[in-house]
Amino acid sequence: MKLPQSFILEMEALLGEKLPGFLHAVTEESARPGLRVNTLKIAVDEFLERSPWPLEEVPWCPEGFYYPEDARPAKHPFYHAGLFYLQEPSAMAPVVILDPQPGDRVLDLCSAPGGKTLQIAARMKGEGVIVANDVYPDRLKALSRNVEQAGVRSAAVLQESPLNLQKRFAGYFNKILIDAPCSGEGMFRKDPRGIKAWEEYPPEFCQKRQRGILEEASTLLQPGGVLVYSTCTFNRSENEDVLRDFLNHNQDFEGVALEPRSGLVRGLEDYTLRLWPHLVEGEGHFLAKVRRKGEAQETSGFRKERSGVLPGLFQEFWEENISFAADDFRLEAYGDHLFYVKKDLPSLDGLKVSRPGWFLGQIKPKRFEPSQALIMALKAHQVKRKVVLDLKDQRLNAYLKGQTFSADGPAGWVGVFLGDFPLGWGKITGGTLKNHYPKGWRMT
Repeated sequence: MKLPQSFILEMEALLGEKLPGFLHAVTEESARPGLRVNTLKIAVDEFLERSPWPLEEVPWCPEGFYYPEDARPAKHPFYHAGLFYLQEPSAMAPVVILDPQPGDRVLDLCSAPGGKTLQIAARMKGEGVIVANDVYPDRLKALSRNVEQAGVRSAAVLQESPLNLQKRFAGYFNKILIDAPCSGEGMFRKDPRGIKAWEEYPPEFCQKRQRGILEEASTLLQPGGVLVYSTCTFNRSENEDVLRDFLNHNQDFEGVALEPRSGLVRGLEDYTLRLWPHLVEGEGHFLAKVRRKGEAQETSGFRKERSGVLPGLFQEFWEENISFAADDFRLEAYGDHLFYVKKDLPSLDGLKVSRPGWFLGQIKPKRFEPSQALIMALKAHQVKRKVVLDLKDQRLNAYLKGQTFSADGPAGWVGVFLGDFPLGWGKITGGTLKNHYPKGWRMT
């Protein structure tokens, strides 16, 4: 791999005598793959007891682990059950620094494909409001799928610019994550084609966009709230320079001092941290944390009731199949699609909405058809009728491949579970389970 000379000179200015170690890591070494346990579904200790592979903890993320390079975790039924998410280890750090808590209102501004959104949701334990936003429509499909598979109930998925989000969310969030689009220097060794993209869209080009994103997004943060800005690039232009410029022009914001930890070293300012690939087992990352001065004020999450909800067929299905009290949600219809939307979420009118909340299913002629998102966000005791499989059951692979199989029980919908963990829906007819596992999710 031949690195651009201007990139090498920039790294030499930052690293000095440590440059050779950095260059060796980028050009000669490979990063270890990682996964993050989804604590919405399973505790870390329980997952470690069940793990089919030896795992080693990622130092800066208690839920993160390195797995062996010869493992194929995406082929394992645990992946289909949403028990973990495959994530580059350095990319786990921004949410740790953001420190979301149950009940927070969090914006993940540049969220696709969703790894950090899922990490935020797990740390919030299903309580509070998450808005997962991405401006690129072709990336929303992966984002929505990952939100569904992880069993996230509390996220609205939007496709908007931060400027348009101001219409509904000015001063609403108490925590914001901006994993900013960048020149991607941290991905050079993972995909050398990134060097060509870097040359086409250099740091100076990216910096202009990043400054605009940060400036516009800052108006969405309430007084007393915190914002974490991160990139997977190393140069100063897209990192410290962006933050310095922002703080110089926004006197109502201040940096939040960050202590180095577990391989995260201080950047050029005390409110910044860096992960370097020659110091940690990860591709590298930059992090900064700022706070909006002042005290938080109560902001209303009031939204108008939407007309057109068809509760009859849905209510009939719910009472027959589900035991879950949706106290924090409001039932809303978008055409024939039903959602449980967090009551504290403002109106989304005028915004591009991929999904306003937890997608429940679709009203069809004379019936309600439940969604994959519904079953994946439920616990075993919340589904009244189910077929329970284990890892040794031959029906497990048949189900994940979309095949039918014999199943006892009365006719109707059943949840299909791997032990205590949902996989999807089936429908029993005449002793046969008709498979409703989504085609795009099926094991090949």
